[in-house]
Amino acid sequence: MKKGLFILWFIFICKVGFSQDVEFSQYYANPLYLNPAFAGSEEYARIALNYRTLMPVSYGDYTTYSASFDKYIEDLSGGVGLQIMNDRQAQGAINELGINLIYAYNFRINHRWTVNAGLKASYQMNTVDARNLDMVDPESGLYKSSMFFDFSAGILSWYNNYYIGLSVDHLTKPVISLGTSEPGIIGRKYTLHGGMEIPFYNSLQRVHMTLSPNFIIQQQNASSKINLGLYLNKDNFTMGLWGKTNTNFKFTGTILMLGYSADIAMLAYSYDIPFNFNNHEGIISGAHEVTFLYFFKYKSKKRKIKAIKCPRF
Repeated sequence: MKKGLFILWFIFICKVGFSQDVEFSQYYANPLYLNPAFAGSEEYARIALNYRTLMPVSYGDYTTYSASFDKYIEDLSGGVGLQIMNDRQAQGAINELGINLIYAYNFRINHRWTVNAGLKASYQMNTVDARNLDMVDPESGLYKSSMFFDFSAGILSWYNNYYIGLSVDHLTKPVISLGTSEPGIIGRKYTLHGGMEIPFYNSLQRVHMTLSPNFIIQQQNASSKINLGLYLNKDNFTMGLWGKTNTNFKFTGTILMLGYSADIAMLAYSYDIPFNFNNHEGIISGAHEVTFLYFFKYKSKKRKIKAIKCPRF
């Protein structure tokens, strides 16, 4: 009884909640989602598989799946990408499926300074379906869907070991119509991100360890975030720590991450620990995220532009 009432309440509240984007914990492990200008920024073609689950105590599963592919194409002077993402909430009662096509133009200012400018076109399918939930009559017709196009743009620049990017999602502020009298408008999301890589050398003057401090600032509707992170890379292992704050620099959570890198593949796990439950303490306990990256290391022409030195998780 309690479970069914909560889910029904959650569904109608989340009709407005569609306007808030999913947030991944391993920001750079899903680069096309962070900024479309990342398409083709690696030396080789890349596949990224991302899985995130938000762990409620007793009200069903909340999971997000993402699969993407991107590759630099010399004849196009840039990178192309394809991403498919599915977000399921409340036992699938709320479902978002998006298919994204991306192109990023790559140009070199000089042999050390490079800029990418990316554009993403998306087709989004959102549904609310409570017919299979407890306490809901299957014949009640509680099923609504909305389909629309969406566009995003971004710019990314790197110079030696420094990088910075800016992206704007939902440029046209699409409207979601799910049968309510006031259809929801998806507000634009602004993301500013950047960082650097600091190398440490051994006695042979070879890099044996790197530190990578990073920041991500996001704003969408009334929500603003300032996240600060640090990555440590040594041998094949990467450890990461992020602190999540709001614009008042009040900590709202932290992210712990561990990754392993092989020659052509990478695997990472992270745990997102919330500090602020927004009066829902006991409902949400945290989020687990797993990422797998694969690089196609084929013989090709030597690129005129060096790959960006940013974290891969």
